[in-house]
Amino acid sequence: MDFDANTPRYLLKKENIIKLILLTAVFALLFINVFQPFNSRSWLPEMSEFKYFLLSSLLVFVGMAVVAVSRIILYRVYGKPRKPLLLLAYVMWVACEVLAMAITFAVIEKLCFADQRDFFNLLKISLGNTACVLLLPYSILWLYFSWDDKNERLKRIQEAGHGLFGGQDFMPSMVKFCDNHGEVRFSVKVTDLIYIKGADNYIIINYIDGQRLLTKTVRGSIKGAVDELKRYGIVRCHRSYMINTHRIKLLEKKSDGFHVTLDTFQPVSIPISRTYLQDVFDLFSNK
Repeated sequence: MDFDANTPRYLLKKENIIKLILLTAVFALLFINVFQPFNSRSWLPEMSEFKYFLLSSLLVFVGMAVVAVSRIILYRVYGKPRKPLLLLAYVMWVACEVLAMAITFAVIEKLCFADQRDFFNLLKISLGNTACVLLLPYSILWLYFSWDDKNERLKRIQEAGHGLFGGQDFMPSMVKFCDNHGEVRFSVKVTDLIYIKGADNYIIINYIDGQRLLTKTVRGSIKGAVDELKRYGIVRCHRSYMINTHRIKLLEKKSDGFHVTLDTFQPVSIPISRTYLQDVFDLFSNK
C-alpha cells in the first residue's frame, strides 16, 4: 500500500460515508450482543438480556456519534472542496477515531458504572474492543467501496465506448451543443473534440478538422454542460476549461501548477486548477 498516494475519492463520497456509519453501527450492535467480546456480558451478570441489549445499543449510539462527528468533519474539509488527502493521513484519521471512541467508552465505564479498575487498564481493554468493532467493518466496506467504484468506472467506460462506436455502422457519436434555449447549435465527433473554453456567457468549442484546429462559439456556460458532457469523457479541469480525456497525452507540473497536454498535431496545454486536480488525476491514472 502506497501511503504517499492520495486517498481514493470513493472513501470521501457523502453516500459512502453515510453507509459506513450506518453499517458499522449495525455491525457493532451485533458484534457486542452476539459475540460478547472479552466476556463483556460477565461484567454485568445481574442485568437481564433485554436491559443489556438496551445498554449496548446506547453505547453503540454514543460511539457512532463520535464516528459521525469525525466523518462530517472529514467530508467538510476534504469532500466538497475536492482537496487531496494523503492515504497516510486518512489511516491516521481512522486511528484517531478508534482512540476517541475508546476514550469515550473508558470514561463511561469509569464514571457511569463506577469501575474500580485503573483508567489506563480500562482504556487498553476499550481500545481492543473498539479496534474490533470499527476496523473489521471499515476494512470490509473499503473493499466493497473499491469494488463498487471499479464497477462504476467500468460502466462509464462501456457507456463511453458505446457512445463512441455505438450503432450498426460503428460510427463515432456526435456531441451536441445546445444554447440556453435548448436548441442544438453545433455538433462534432467526440474523436475530433479537443477542449472547451468558457468566456462570459459563451463556450468556445475547440475541435480539429483535417489538419486544422478550429473553434465554434455557442451561447451557454461550462457549468451547464458538465453533466451532459461527462458521459462522453469530457470533464472540467478548470473554472474556464473542459477537456476531452481521450485526448490527454501528458500531465506535468510546471512553475504555475499542473497542466495537461492534449494529443493533437498542434500541442495544446491546458491548466488544471486545484479544485479539479484530483478528478483529472483519477482519470489520468485509469487511462
